[in-house]
Amino acid sequence: MGIKNLREELHTYIDNADERFLKMVHAMSKEYKHPDVVGYNVDGSPITKEDLVKRAKAASLRVKSGDYITQEEVDKKVGNW
Repeated sequence: MGIKNLREELHTYIDNADERFLKMVHAMSKEYKHPDVVGYNVDGSPITKEDLVKRAKAASLRVKSGDYITQEEVDKKVGNW
């Protein structure tokens, strides 16, 4: 299928689509504009691949320097909630 036919078919889908389909296409289109985004923070702000690599390296350095808590310590903290 050529690009012209593909566009025409997609236009037909969009012209006849329900709200759910339009929302899915819209969300996908927004993500396509930002291929460097690999995820989102809990506040909704984007995380790029570069950010993720930096965070992983920083976390690795913290662990190597002993700056972490054990699973047992986490269990104790959770038990106090």
